[in-house]
Amino acid sequence: MNIKRRNTTAFTLIELLVVIAIIALLAALAFPALQESREAANQTKCLSNMRQFSAAYLLMVSDQDGVLVGSSDGVTWYGALENNSYLNVTKTADYIKLSCPSALADFKKSGYTYTATRSSYGLNGRVGATTATTRMAQVSKPSATFLLGDGPWAGRTEGFSIGISPNANGNPITSYHNNKSAITFFDGHAGFVDKAFVDERKNTSEEGSVGSVFWKGY
Repeated sequence: MNIKRRNTTAFTLIELLVVIAIIALLAALAFPALQESREAANQTKCLSNMRQFSAAYLLMVSDQDGVLVGSSDGVTWYGALENNSYLNVTKTADYIKLSCPSALADFKKSGYTYTATRSSYGLNGRVGATTATTRMAQVSKPSATFLLGDGPWAGRTEGFSIGISPNANGNPITSYHNNKSAITFFDGHAGFVDKAFVDERKNTSEEGSVGSVFWKGY
C-alpha cells in the first residue's frame, strides 16, 4: 500500500509539472497576441483623441476667419482652445485622458511624473502667427499637410511638447506605435506614418517647401 501511495504521489507531481509547463507555453504564445491587441486598442484611442483636438482647433480657426493659431503664439494652442471653450479640459487628469496611451506608457516607464496641462500631441510648428503660414487659405493641400502629431517628451514633469518639427534637433514627430507616428491632417483625416514617409517629404528650411508635409503638402 505504501509503494502504491508513493507512486501515485510521484505520478501526480509529474502531471502537475506537465500542466504548469503547458500553461507557461500557452502564456508565452499568447503574450505577443495580447500585446498586439493592446497596441491596436491604443492606436484606436490615440486617433480618436487626436481627431477631437483637430476638430476643436479647426473650428476655432474657422471662427476667427481662418487665422491659424501657432503652437506658442503668446498663449499655447492648448491654452487658446481652453480660453475660448473649444475643449472642456483644464486639468492634468483631463489631458491624460486625451493623451495617447502608448505615449503615456512610454513616458511613465522612465519614471517621469506627468503634471502638465496639455496632451501628448504637438501642433505643426510651421503654422501660426510667428511663421509664414498664418491663414488657413495658405494651406493649399490640406489633405497632405500635417496638423497634429505624436509629440516628444518635453521634460520630467512638463509632459510632451506643444509642437512638432521636421528638425531632429527640434521637436520631431515621435514614434510610439511600432515605429509609426499618429498624425492628423488639415482636412481632418488621421492615420499612421513611419519615419521614412516623413523623411522623404519634409523640408527643413524655416518656411518649408512644396515637398514638405509641414508646408503645402506633398
